[in-house]
Amino acid sequence: MDKGVTKAALVWSGKLSTGVPALDQQHQAIFRCLSELEKAVGDKTMLSTIHAMEQLRSYTHEHFAEEERLMALVGYPDIDTHIVAHRDFRRRLFELRRTYLDHDISAELILMLRDWLARHIAGTDMEYVPYLAAIPRISARAGSCQYA
Repeated sequence: MDKGVTKAALVWSGKLSTGVPALDQQHQAIFRCLSELEKAVGDKTMLSTIHAMEQLRSYTHEHFAEEERLMALVGYPDIDTHIVAHRDFRRRLFELRRTYLDHDISAELILMLRDWLARHIAGTDMEYVPYLAAIPRISARAGSCQYA
């Protein structure tokens, strides 16, 4: 892999399951997006890396909107804090993409994304799970990280 990226790849586990199948599928798709980004970074091709960053940005935007819709639907009381966390991730990804265009920050990018994603799903996302469990058959749109 690239210089400085030493942590093992981020792998989905049952510990990260929210119990809401569509959201779990979306989280797994984000893992796939990150895996594709990590592969592009390892291949050291700027175009592939930028494309993978854009796919991650696009998919997380859709996923965050869906999570926020569901939290609003169930009246999740800490929705504002969760939305701020989503905005922070989008801002960081934007800044990293902009910086990447100037010089290679591949290792820092991968480590930041891995850390943020794992902490967010295992911590912040799990806080709204009890609220969603109260609603029968939550309908969340599942998707996938698509690469052409």
